[in-house]
Amino acid sequence: MKYIIGMDIGTTAAKGVLYDLNGQMIISASRGYPLIQRKLGQAEEDPQVILDAVQKIIFKLAEKVQGEVAAISWSSQMHSLIGLGKNYEILTNSITWADNSCTNIVEEAKKNGLAQKIYHTTGMPIYPMAPIYKLMWLKQSNPNLFHQVQKWIGIKEYIIFRLTGKIMIDTTMAAGTGMLNLKTLSLDQDLLQKAGIAADQLPDLASPTEIVGSVSTEYVQKLGISADTKIVLGASDGYLSTIGVDAVDENHFALNVGTSGAVRTISPQAQVDQDARYFCYPASKRQFLLGGPINNGGIVLDWARRTLTLLNEKATVKDFLRLAKSAQVGSNGLIFLPYLGGERAPIWDANARGSFVGLTRQHTKADMARAVIEGIIFNLYDAATGLIESTKKPAAINATGGFMQSDLIRQTCADIFDVPIVTMKEQQSGSLAAMFLARQALGLNKNVDEIGRFVEKGKVYYPNQKEAAIYQKLFPLYREIKNDLAASYQKFRDINTI
Repeated sequence: MKYIIGMDIGTTAAKGVLYDLNGQMIISASRGYPLIQRKLGQAEEDPQVILDAVQKIIFKLAEKVQGEVAAISWSSQMHSLIGLGKNYEILTNSITWADNSCTNIVEEAKKNGLAQKIYHTTGMPIYPMAPIYKLMWLKQSNPNLFHQVQKWIGIKEYIIFRLTGKIMIDTTMAAGTGMLNLKTLSLDQDLLQKAGIAADQLPDLASPTEIVGSVSTEYVQKLGISADTKIVLGASDGYLSTIGVDAVDENHFALNVGTSGAVRTISPQAQVDQDARYFCYPASKRQFLLGGPINNGGIVLDWARRTLTLLNEKATVKDFLRLAKSAQVGSNGLIFLPYLGGERAPIWDANARGSFVGLTRQHTKADMARAVIEGIIFNLYDAATGLIESTKKPAAINATGGFMQSDLIRQTCADIFDVPIVTMKEQQSGSLAAMFLARQALGLNKNVDEIGRFVEKGKVYYPNQKEAAIYQKLFPLYREIKNDLAASYQKFRDINTI
């Protein structure tokens, strides 16, 4: 019997899941790797360390089935950038989506109108995560290095290159560069010129279900797989985490919240927002991923757990949730803006700061704890409002992620969004969808809507209309405060750089 491996190359860890050809999970494995953060704004990774982690995961999974792996398919973090030299040697680290080194370039592009042009041409939000801004920054800050680079690729493309010798990128990952034209689904020549590169310095473009080829002889041995194992190109984690929870049309949104998070939907046509609140990334000519990613998910919950729970850093998440649940819905009028790490959607401001607003002597730690949870979810709902206005209110939201594992948080989501929240029994939606792409590549499935047969749904949380009404009254105040404070964030940054 043959098997499929679905690999997920995340920001801080790689995960692999072994499936049989019927889509049943057999075993999983994961390995972490560090972010390189030696200076403010830096968030890089060593590509070789990630390759080593991937290699060890695949070897462990393949060993379970004596190397009988029909295909390996990929889900990957978006927006990374790696420079290769003339002999394909690594000249840079992998500069991740979380790196803010090119913030000044983005600010300049906002002022001269280039940022708005990039958004409306490519659907790429105005934020330092985009490789096009990273290229402009490297060209300005390190011109010698910039001109040495012969190929610019991302981490998924690097891993696949090392395994097969071919440099290819799928549509969903290319969409995340800020250089793929939404109308033509090809590289935009004008934007390539702005970035200072030529089209042949980027990978060849192909479909996510493209079979790149077989694994080289060297890696057949290192990975412990058979020589006829196929490498399927795969797609971005954003796209796969969406279809991986069976959110394949505008009737359903996908909500994934771990350390960070995102709310996404699939549209049959390209749509950009007048205020550039959400991204629009093509997967094909008939599928466009719309969504809003947020920086401040479970990482803010963890900060609050350490900071607010009886001043006890050993307090557990359960302790924190128990404290939050003891407060009234609406936190007695206390509003929390969760921008502790800057924010992407919907405000797209790397300088944003968090705040409690409306705090009085009568507020308790329980009120503050609940306000944190409500603030994180208000922010997600705020990110979703642009999608709802451009498409429609979904019939349900399919939810995954570590942040979404408690009854309190799931119910609060249902109440704030005023939409049923459908939980998933399988949390590795990216790996599952990567497996599905491999099935398509092998001819076992044809259409993306067939993925539903592999997705097992769990408990559904329905809105409590009384509590939903409270949140509908609070949300306009949340947005008013958000807008009023926006002008202050640059001033905070200026103070900190004095």
